[in-house]
Amino acid sequence: MVSRITFVFVLLVCFASVASAQSKLEDDLRLMMKWFEGRFDNFQQTVEEKDVRTEFPHERIHSIFARVRLSQIGENVFYVQQYMDGDPAKIYRQRLYVFTPNKTENAIELKIYTFPDEKAVLNAHLHPAKLTNLTLDKMASPKGCEVFWRLNADKFEGSMKPNACRVVSKRSGKTLIITDDLFLTKDEIWINDQAKDEQGNYVFGNKANIQHKLKRARTFEGWMAILKNGSTAMSDADSPAAAYDGQRNLEIHDQGGRVKINEKYSAELAQLTYKNGTRVLKIGIVDNARGKTISYTWANPEAERIGINLRWVQAGFTLKK
Repeated sequence: MVSRITFVFVLLVCFASVASAQSKLEDDLRLMMKWFEGRFDNFQQTVEEKDVRTEFPHERIHSIFARVRLSQIGENVFYVQQYMDGDPAKIYRQRLYVFTPNKTENAIELKIYTFPDEKAVLNAHLHPAKLTNLTLDKMASPKGCEVFWRLNADKFEGSMKPNACRVVSKRSGKTLIITDDLFLTKDEIWINDQAKDEQGNYVFGNKANIQHKLKRARTFEGWMAILKNGSTAMSDADSPAAAYDGQRNLEIHDQGGRVKINEKYSAELAQLTYKNGTRVLKIGIVDNARGKTISYTWANPEAERIGINLRWVQAGFTLKK
């Protein structure tokens, strides 16, 4: 009788333990989905590396992770679009990410799918209807390339199983072994994609084995105006005949986002941390030909409104909610 009671007790404890682990995994998944959604950019990292002339500088990348409703695929699905050099036209990757709790691995599993026709779903974060007819059988997800995420203190850590992700390069025909080393917090995502061939030769990734450190970007909307005659003189701006070319309903993000004012100048919005630790939100006027900021103003990093007025050029932006 005692042994039977003991067996039942142990069984109940095991069930409770499994249920508790599953509940925690689901809680972790909900938290990760909140942190993962958004836009991220490593503008700050590239500025710092340029200042110190890093031996192996990182490319500047911008990642858009847009949650989409595709019930035929899953509950936690994201359209991913990534571009380089701060230029939305330089898209280097489009993917569909599907997250599920994996009880066996005690982790959040990410499967990465490629699209059969990337052009057909371009900018699906703005036009999600482009994804409506997608089903998993129409997309590819290489076996062994799953990323497993686990919450560790105040961050999620993501990685692939060692030597499991092997893909054949369309360019070289060689088999590539891909690894991923990732961190996610509520404000940043760090990405370290690496690839080697079967002989261990470098194919891509940062040669110093340091992650691309992307910070969360906030989206602002606003307006800009510049003297029509192209003058930068205050006297011309003060003239009763002064006329401006203006633009409204503009969007810009605060991790080095730029919007063209005209062919000569752009406005740039950036969260920056200086060497002494001071953090600011800066808006600057950039000379397009030289890539140099010719004038700027700043506010506290949490500011929701910021503007600049040089008389000959003016701009103002407000956080989009």
